[in-house]
Amino acid sequence: MSYYPDEIIEEVRLSNDLVEVVSEYIRLEKKGGGYFGLCPFHKEKTPSFHVEPVRQFYYCFGCNQGGNVFHFIMNIENVSFPDAVKMLADRAGIVLPEPDDKEEQQKIRLRKKILEANKAAARFYFSCLASEKGKKALKYLYDRGLSNRIIKRFGLGYAPDEWSILSDYLLKEGFDEYVIIQSGLAIKGRSGKLIDRFRGRVIFPIFDIRGNVVAFGGRVLDDSLPKYINSPETPCYSKGRELFGLHLAKKSSEKKLLIVEGYMDVISLHQAGIDFAVASLGTALTSMQGRLLKKYADEVILGYDSDNAGQKATERGIEVLNRIGCRVKVLQVPDGKDPDEFIRKNGPEKFKMLIDRAISLLEYKINVLKNTYPPDNEEGRLNFLNGVADLLTEVENFMEREIIIRKISGTYGISEDALHAEVDRRLKQKQRKEKTTEFYSARKELTGPAKTPQLHKNENIRVRYEKMLLALLSRENRLYHMAAERYPASDYSDGELREMAGILYEKLKNGEDFVLEQYISRLASEKASSLIHISETFCNFDEPEKALEDILEKLEILKLEEEKKDILMRLKNITNMEERKRLQEQLQAIIRKIANKW
Repeated sequence: MSYYPDEIIEEVRLSNDLVEVVSEYIRLEKKGGGYFGLCPFHKEKTPSFHVEPVRQFYYCFGCNQGGNVFHFIMNIENVSFPDAVKMLADRAGIVLPEPDDKEEQQKIRLRKKILEANKAAARFYFSCLASEKGKKALKYLYDRGLSNRIIKRFGLGYAPDEWSILSDYLLKEGFDEYVIIQSGLAIKGRSGKLIDRFRGRVIFPIFDIRGNVVAFGGRVLDDSLPKYINSPETPCYSKGRELFGLHLAKKSSEKKLLIVEGYMDVISLHQAGIDFAVASLGTALTSMQGRLLKKYADEVILGYDSDNAGQKATERGIEVLNRIGCRVKVLQVPDGKDPDEFIRKNGPEKFKMLIDRAISLLEYKINVLKNTYPPDNEEGRLNFLNGVADLLTEVENFMEREIIIRKISGTYGISEDALHAEVDRRLKQKQRKEKTTEFYSARKELTGPAKTPQLHKNENIRVRYEKMLLALLSRENRLYHMAAERYPASDYSDGELREMAGILYEKLKNGEDFVLEQYISRLASEKASSLIHISETFCNFDEPEKALEDILEKLEILKLEEEKKDILMRLKNITNMEERKRLQEQLQAIIRKIANKW
């Protein structure tokens, strides 16, 4: 649904080059007239994600996702169309007008009110920490080694151990009860009164990249459980989209980011002068968080704890960051300590030395292999060396590969030549497997006559040919008159396609151009992907006129077949002889038309 005027949406689209936008998320390589990369929407080893710079389309031949720059942002950032328009408008420096849609206006107002409530709550919690009520909480923070300066910088606070002290304050400040509940700051009790979510806890405000308070975390002052509670998902907050401390870390002069597990780790690191530390809100790093990290850093260092949960988080982080093309290193903290604990015991300088010695992604994977296959016997050594050979086939940098081969050769008593030969053998085997790629198999369908298309689930053949017709006309506007005369917009069986055909036909009738990449901005991702799939796969015809004739012939027959089926169904229930005779005559006429077309 469009909440902004069409001309504004088109201005935003034209101001955001698709190749540049996609390149901020994945690595693209120019091939011929287009760009290719690994699809961000499904796992693959061979690039089948295609960006067409002239028409500003993207399409994946592997998972069939496609669209324009709006669909790409909607899918990769998991946001709505209006939010995608806003993000791209911000990127291009375009000021958007107030949206026309009343429902969207209400959502915007609610988000604004929640942010205002969160800001008021953060100030309230901060004031409570400095008051008599917060004495114990302040001592806890001092005992953890935090200074007043760092407490203020992160806006730390205290939620008094009272049932509704914050809710009462916010209501008094004029905030609506509905807003307070929607913000996640309170819940409604059985009595109907508001109960504060955070009570008797140190409060950690969570800021988004723009510096808005979007949520809170709260920690108990003792060892009771749960140790931490956090804000729920709200219209302003999704834990998979935010990174604690990024609003400060993005200002660091370093070109890297260190990702750790907890609030206190981040705060201690910043106090120690390591101002590029952030934390994922939960141990598992998400793709959205990974893309944020990549946006603000050339290098990402994973500094999760060394326990089982931390190791799993590291492996997940490596997978996410590697897929989107980040340069990744892994921090190893001795004795299984977390960063906060290590700094308090050993000081910040020694921790900075650990950061400088962070190991590469390849070294980390080799260490994992060592732990999996201890090379203290022949079988373990062979499994380890085979694993290393597999890892080296993924290394594109020849110098890095050479360094590792030399190191492994000297340590494990295998000749460099033997290891080189085994890696080369596996590379050739891998290349042979990748020769027949998804892309090249799909390209075979790009020329020739119109083919009988494969159906999507719950899609009939007539709808499929209607999509083919619209995709072809959007490329070949000059064929409009022949199509409109034989298959007018009213003949389209699918409602959305009928609407699109109406717009297309009207534009072409008035002598205007119809641009598919502009029009699909109106469509949901699934529909846009389907149209681009048709356009990319079936409509690059050597002879568009012949293709159009073929499509129209098939559509006319399918339309007649449906009319025939409808009449046969109606005849079963008709008792009036006059009406029955009329329908039979119609049926005979349709059968003759079908026979003539065959």
